[in-house]
Amino acid sequence: MSKSWVGLTVVFLFVLAIRLYFAFQTPFYSSDDAYLEVRAAESLSNGKLLWHDSLGYGGRTLIKSPVFDAILAFFGLFMPMPLVFKIIPNIFASLLVIPAYLISYLLTKHKLFSEFTAMITSLVPAYFAHTFNQATPLTLAIPMFFFLTYAWLKSPKKIWILAFLSTLLLFVFLHPLSILFVLSIGVYIILLQLENLKPKIEEYELGLFAIFFALWAQFLMYKKLILFHGPSVIWQNVPSELLSQHFSNVTILGALWQIGVFPLIGGTYALYKASFIEPQRETLILLSITLVAKTLLWFKLIDIYVGLMLLGISLAFLFAKWVLFFKDFLKQSKIAKTTWIFTTAVILLAIYTTAYPTYTEVKTQLEHTITQEEVNALEMLSTKAPEDASIIAPSWYGNYITTLAKRKNIIDDYFFLQPRINERYQDVMRVYKTSFETEAVELFDKYGADYLIVPPGMKDIAYGDSPCFKRVQATNVRIYEKNPECKVKVVA
Repeated sequence: MSKSWVGLTVVFLFVLAIRLYFAFQTPFYSSDDAYLEVRAAESLSNGKLLWHDSLGYGGRTLIKSPVFDAILAFFGLFMPMPLVFKIIPNIFASLLVIPAYLISYLLTKHKLFSEFTAMITSLVPAYFAHTFNQATPLTLAIPMFFFLTYAWLKSPKKIWILAFLSTLLLFVFLHPLSILFVLSIGVYIILLQLENLKPKIEEYELGLFAIFFALWAQFLMYKKLILFHGPSVIWQNVPSELLSQHFSNVTILGALWQIGVFPLIGGTYALYKASFIEPQRETLILLSITLVAKTLLWFKLIDIYVGLMLLGISLAFLFAKWVLFFKDFLKQSKIAKTTWIFTTAVILLAIYTTAYPTYTEVKTQLEHTITQEEVNALEMLSTKAPEDASIIAPSWYGNYITTLAKRKNIIDDYFFLQPRINERYQDVMRVYKTSFETEAVELFDKYGADYLIVPPGMKDIAYGDSPCFKRVQATNVRIYEKNPECKVKVVA
């Protein structure tokens, strides 16, 4: 094994060890989305695709790619599923160091800089903090996205054409992120024309094939969603109020924090110089990815953290290029003899300004992870609540109910195929905000709900412990049971 691969293996194991260290700080997962993946993978391991979900929204069709769930179910044949959900996604996420090293080396031809870049890339706050304790397909989709980017740049060689096509075949059926990748390919070809860099024949052929194949695959898998929602499928049928809140919660400074300040500055400068002053194919593809990600973020067409992941990782690649520019600048200055000192200081500063925000974001994620107390309360419902009981909770809490309480929820954050989703979301929020017992009873009856959960951090309801609502759990997580005899009658 060459020295470069030894160094890269060390970086991979280091990143994986950090991920697993934080992931095992809690036996639970840091978002309720992970619990939907848990249910889907466990269902598949039992030989049944979770197509008709009898618990979500009281019964719904669940359309999602089964590829990632099938991979987790496969590993479940060799180890307990709780370990699978912790270990396997983190192994996948750590694989990002491979395309990070390869792309950085393509940009700089410097092995040591590329290894440091691979480490910095894997520690981008938006990527690390939102994947280290979540069984999400993004842990595999992001490394595949950038491996495809590298294979694209090496595509004239037959072996890399085969690598590109075989990876693309899996990628398009794994995650809708494939649409963003082929859009980036299209923008890249346009940029080549604008910079008078004639695209290669292979680039035209592979680009057209990738675009049409990805679009066909997405339509094949999500045809029902597209026909049901029309153009609004792009926004995933997310309630308008929730969509606005989601994007407004992240400020410009917050976005900079999620990306990593020093790699952002250095990467942006390198992107400008290498794309506009001295255009290169390698940097133009990264420019294409950043342009597409920024545009989709601007129009709220992509999850904000996914967009920040792509921006942060792409700019981190270019940080290696900036270090090379910086090193060459120092060599031409009066302090040429101290070049290695300043270069080392810059790399260490970049690692610190990336690792520290990552650490704080990870701590925040762990602090907001569901607690043992909440799990105990939900598991209590799985034994005491009737099997056909329905439970009201905020949308971001819904998958906890279906996985841990094993009861029906009224809403969760899978919004597809739900008519009048804005009305449903607003009704659930009214249950928590209203001061009137009669209004709460009316809303409960509208959706056939039997229980209400007030998660930790939410204000308690004003009508608690009234004749119609009995508190059955009185810890940090509060649970109320509705009296079935309470009805709202309209008297003429």
